[in-house]
Amino acid sequence: VSQLGGSRPIHSLHIGNDGAAFVEVLVGSSAGGDFQVLLPSAALMSPSESRAGAEPRRVRLFGPDSLVKGPAQGSWDRLRVVLSQPYCQSRPYGLSFIRLFAAPEEDEAPPEAPV
Repeated sequence: VSQLGGSRPIHSLHIGNDGAAFVEVLVGSSAGGDFQVLLPSAALMSPSESRAGAEPRRVRLFGPDSLVKGPAQGSWDRLRVVLSQPYCQSRPYGLSFIRLFAAPEEDEAPPEAPV
């Protein structure tokens, strides 16, 4: 569980894998209440890749279409990341990074595209 700097709706996620087969992301509030699923369980590696240890370090991008609509529109300040690797218990696994992107506020201009 990680405490975020502020409460804003989450627009998208970038996840850097380090050997995990599946990831699930939940969001919550320090004010209380249960965690809600933001990103349902998503595959980061196939079973054959997991067993062989092939390509353990990939980056997956999860945009607004991958996130559960209700929780994605709420404001959250806690993040719970659940990882699993059921296909190969002999190797350690984890994430190299997770990057959250907040939805732009109404008065904010969208970022300019690089030239």
